[in-house]
This record gives sequence, C-alpha cells and structure tokens, in this order.
Amino acid sequence: MKCVSEKWKEVFVVNELSFEPLKDSCTIDGDTPIIVAKDVLKYPEQVREFMENGYWWANGGDIECVRPGKSFDFGPNTEVYFTPLVEQFRKFYNADELIPIEFYGNCYNGDMNLYSPMSYIPHVDTFPGDDQNENPLNEVAFNMNLTKSDKVKTCFYSFNNKKSVCEFTAKDYADYRSVSNKQGFLEVEKWREIGGDDYENYNLEYVADIDYNSLILYPSHYWHNAYMKEDWFIDEDRVTFTGFFELIK
Repeated sequence: MKCVSEKWKEVFVVNELSFEPLKDSCTIDGDTPIIVAKDVLKYPEQVREFMENGYWWANGGDIECVRPGKSFDFGPNTEVYFTPLVEQFRKFYNADELIPIEFYGNCYNGDMNLYSPMSYIPHVDTFPGDDQNENPLNEVAFNMNLTKSDKVKTCFYSFNNKKSVCEFTAKDYADYRSVSNKQGFLEVEKWREIGGDDYENYNLEYVADIDYNSLILYPSHYWHNAYMKEDWFIDEDRVTFTGFFELIK
C-alpha cells in the first residue's frame, strides 16, 4: 500500500513561479502590495482530488476557533509537504530563512454555518506580541485557489483607516474590543445572511481576485477575509490552501 505522503509528493509539484504585485492593491503611500503568482501547480486537479478524497474537519468545535466551513489538516509535518513552495517564497523575499507556521486547506460554501460573528468580520492572523514569531511585520500569509471559479476572492479592509493592526493605538484597540463585543451578541447563522461590504469601523479597501491555480501573498497583520456574496458557492465548494510563514532576514 502506497504511503499517503508519497502520493502527495507525486501530485504537489510546483512550477517555477513568477511573482508580481496586483494592480491598485496599494491605495496609499507606504502600503505593502498584494503579490500574485499564477500557474502555481503542475497538477492542480490531482491536488484538489487528493484533498476531496481525504479528511476534512468541521471547524467550530473549539470555542477559540472562529474559522467557518471545514479544514484539511496536514498534521505536524506540514513544512515537509510544502518545501518546494516554501523555497520559492524564500527566494522571492530574499530571506535567509523562511519559517512555516501553519498550512491547511479551506472549504467554504454559501450555506455553511457560522459559529460566531467573528467568523465573517475581518481579521488579522498575527498581533504585536504574538509568541509565534519574532516580528509580526515579517509574517506573510498566502491563499491558493483550487476552485474553477471567477468568484474566489480575498478582501482587505481598514479599521479606523488603518490596514495593519501593527499601526494600532490604544484607542484603536479600545474601538476594536467595542466592535467585537457588539458583534458577539448578533445571531447570524448563515454566511449569505450577512450585509454589506462596509460596517462598523471596517471599510473595504481592496478585493483581490485569485484565478484558478494562482495564489496571493499578503502581510498577515493586514485586516482581511474571504470575499463571499449571498448567491456564491451554493452548488460547489470554495476550496483553497491557506498558509502563514515568518521571514528571517
């Protein structure tokens, strides 16, 4: 019987990547551009098939987990399975070292349950003082699209006109706690029951389209979320890879 890790090694073959900034992703001076790479995998259909034949875990069982939908967990040896991709990221960022933090598959759809209002409001993946890294400004996230749809998008927000939590003042943190507490009392069960793009202190700044077999790279301390509309992904699932890593320069 073939080991699953050997099967993954056969299908997860990364092409030589070219990285470029997404047009208009910098809205003010000093912004970090959203980076895109296209035609990432040599066998994207086989990779999606591998995931569809594997184990997806429903999120929300842990009160600390606000991620909706289902996740595909690669276990404790994640960095080994993604070495070809990690090495290309390291070269692009000209980093001495790139430390993987977490990689996993995401499966969303328009009918999925929301375990908390925090499942849909914008979030950041690292805060100042986070013990997972030395410097949150050096942490990067990526989303890779394995769904043949033009509706796979990641949106980026500002909170109090600040795109990064690393720019927050004491007042911003107080406002954030106030908004989070207010949202926590709302009862929203379905993703497609959510309202408009701008609400509370959050303003939509940019929506990044992610073509099939493409990925985007962005600072994990930027406010962001999956971009979904009420009639999207009802008859099919939105399957993506998400990952986080720290750059050591």
